[in-house]
Amino acid sequence: MKKIALLLAVVAGLLISCGTQSNLTRAEQQAQVTQQVVNAVESRQFTIAVDWMRPLGGMAQYVSSNYELKVDGDQVDSYLPYVGEAYRVPYGGGKGLNFQGKIEDYTMTKATTNRLVIEFNVTNEEDAYHYRIDLFTNGKAIIDVIARDRDAISFDGEMIF
Repeated sequence: MKKIALLLAVVAGLLISCGTQSNLTRAEQQAQVTQQVVNAVESRQFTIAVDWMRPLGGMAQYVSSNYELKVDGDQVDSYLPYVGEAYRVPYGGGKGLNFQGKIEDYTMTKATTNRLVIEFNVTNEEDAYHYRIDLFTNGKAIIDVIARDRDAISFDGEMIF
């Protein structure tokens, strides 16, 4: 009986110590991810992989392809799906949100302790776009795209490290 009690005490002690170690590890991992997010945004070198889209007036839809938004210095590579009403587009539908362009008016503000807001504009031969990215320190992101000649659309995704 004493051996069983001793064995249970040792197992309980091991479980408690493992639980404490994993909490420290999680906190350290979160601190590391936060630092990576901040560094990427400050250097304007980041990619957000998109997995959900939310069209204006429509239902959220899972996106199964490799859609992403990549910011590289003063350039943006937008490879995003588009569902919604377009008011003026070129014959054949145009590029939608699949283009490369020069970033104008890039701003980054710290909205809360765990959220950064990035905003910029991009103009190409088809339309003018305003991007707003709510980027959380855990790497999750919400991208809102407002175009001059299309309905607004939002995307949910996560920063790729």
